[in-house]
Amino acid sequence: MRFLLLVIYLLLIVVLAIVSLVVMGLLALVSLPFDRERILVLAFSRFVARMVYHLSPLWGVEIEGEENVEHSGPWVITCNHRSFFDIPLMFFLPLWRFKFVSKVEVRKIPAIGWMLGLRGDIVIRRGQTSAATTLRKEGGEHIQAGTSVVIFPEGTRTRDGEVHRFKEGAFRLAQENGVGILPCVLEGTKGLFDASGLNRRRLRLKILKPISALEVAATEPKELAARVENLTREAYETIRERR
Repeated sequence: MRFLLLVIYLLLIVVLAIVSLVVMGLLALVSLPFDRERILVLAFSRFVARMVYHLSPLWGVEIEGEENVEHSGPWVITCNHRSFFDIPLMFFLPLWRFKFVSKVEVRKIPAIGWMLGLRGDIVIRRGQTSAATTLRKEGGEHIQAGTSVVIFPEGTRTRDGEVHRFKEGAFRLAQENGVGILPCVLEGTKGLFDASGLNRRRLRLKILKPISALEVAATEPKELAARVENLTREAYETIRERR
């Protein structure tokens, strides 16, 4: 039964991807002349990403800390990173206007990479000196236009499931643009299915208390990175133990 559910799920995902790419492409084409931030595409992509989870009868999403989201302006949003499925899970945030920062390799993934391209997300070449420049320039432009930026500060997916060291780029970006930081924690995105079929999972998105723009401005990026890393690790361990 689990294998049959997986086959049906994958077929539905293929159909969803084809239809979504066509719609997103049309929205981008029609709106780009007057919509540089691609607001219509961002709004539609939220629906598409959530369907990735809603189409599975064995997965459920739990959101905690929605009261911590303030809608007063853009944020630099941080979260831990374990799986490609972290990306659609972030769309359960009670915010929809944001851009991801992703590695150039992600753009080569069929459907996912194409959708990120249509959204106009930020692409960096990890390990190259141009990565920091691209993040500062493009990230700053989006923030100044009122769009939040989602960054995985570990830089890549972790293989052991633990929270690894947070790099400073996200925190420098927040400080340079005068915005606060909204830390998030993801759990449950690993091992959603295997050769036997879909696995029953409860996926969790926890939104931690934000760090205000004033506090960001008064703190060194290195110290901010360490602080948010510790908060993320502690929250992740608590969620994992509760499971």
